[in-house]
Amino acid sequence: MKSKAPAQQRVGAFIVPFTGICAILPQMKVCRIPSGQPTVVCLLLIFLLVFCSCTTPSTLENTRLGMGSPTSYMEQNGIPAYQASLPVLYHTGVEWNKRALQMIKEAQDYLLIDIFLGNLHYASVPVWEALADKVAQGVRVYCMFDSSSYFQVDPKTQDIVPAVLNYLRELGIPVVEYNPFSMSHTAFLPLLLDRDHRKFWIVDGKRIAVGGININYASLALPPETGNIDSMAEFSSPGVIRAMVDSFVETWNRYDPRQLDVSDFTVDVHADNLDTSVWLIDHHWPARSQTTVLFDAFTLGAQKELWMVQGFAFLTHALIDRIANAVSRGVDVHIILSENAGKEHYEKAALYGILDLLDVGAHVYIYRDPGEAFLHLKLMVADKHLTVFGSTNYNLRSQTLSREISVVYDDKRLGEMAMDHIEHLMKYARMVDREEALKYRTFGGYLNYLLMQVWG
Repeated sequence: MKSKAPAQQRVGAFIVPFTGICAILPQMKVCRIPSGQPTVVCLLLIFLLVFCSCTTPSTLENTRLGMGSPTSYMEQNGIPAYQASLPVLYHTGVEWNKRALQMIKEAQDYLLIDIFLGNLHYASVPVWEALADKVAQGVRVYCMFDSSSYFQVDPKTQDIVPAVLNYLRELGIPVVEYNPFSMSHTAFLPLLLDRDHRKFWIVDGKRIAVGGININYASLALPPETGNIDSMAEFSSPGVIRAMVDSFVETWNRYDPRQLDVSDFTVDVHADNLDTSVWLIDHHWPARSQTTVLFDAFTLGAQKELWMVQGFAFLTHALIDRIANAVSRGVDVHIILSENAGKEHYEKAALYGILDLLDVGAHVYIYRDPGEAFLHLKLMVADKHLTVFGSTNYNLRSQTLSREISVVYDDKRLGEMAMDHIEHLMKYARMVDREEALKYRTFGGYLNYLLMQVWG
């Protein structure tokens, strides 16, 4: 039987308590953010409160009981499945950068690259130069970046790291800026927070890579030996590639007068080794509101064990309720966060929420990399076979304003690979107890926790 969560439930899956927001809105100015931004954040929080509502434990349980399997639930709620090959996984920025340069070299027809953050840095210059060489050879290259690329700061030196858009134009690489910051958006402030957080590459219509790695200093060069600890999943899937070519072209044409035609980008329909299925999340709220469905599939669909890996998670009470539902059914829930974020507000917000997770019975760990790398990975594994990689964070932004991409596999082979990676991460992780979690429950932590619901 088809079981679709009510629209009101899906929209309100992560909203924070109204009383908490009322208590702190007058004091948001104490957060050290640029002038004018507290107003934007406050107005957006009010906007979300007007249009969102919380869910009750009984509603969650009714959703779970009518779910069937997690994958059938996703399909019933608009997340399509496609034939695909098993992905090859790359787990560090340096490892992926090496593969990306190889993919660029092998490209014969076209490259479509959509990246949240791109900047001009010694670690990224080889990528830009390789793309320029391909343009000179007649290969069509199109790059899309979010305007957030202009606001990157080296956490160690506090120097601004230049965005790459103008540099690419000088190299002759077609580039478009997603949702440019402009005065016209002040008429409807939430538009400023519509960001393209996706990271994906498409090469010649044959291969696609999806994950969390940007082409910037943090992903590729902090620390220089590894960059971020993160993942890109590279695979073949004519259906996924066709869908994402269409998505890329539609987005490009919205912001650039050089209109692209989807029919100019062929997709190889004769790909080999399509021996599994993949579910594609290409979230664009509210047109394709898929992130909440994804979280419900994992938290309500898990039967025995759920692992959630996220550098810093700004979990709202509604998502915590979903974790509580899993724990109450005997599911062993493990959540891995990270040190070395290099961003004080982010770290305070993530640490503040640990106590809530412990109180509902989840196990929480903090990863500390030997080389001081940041764990930027977004990974969930349920029952050692349902696995998701992508750009989706565990927060309100990913459920609403941010565009996100993730791929879900229901395959024990990939589940084993993902669990092997988690076991490696756990060698450098420590469990957080309640005594430690209580130390993070400061007033400043609470302010940052609320701020990061929409800003992080």
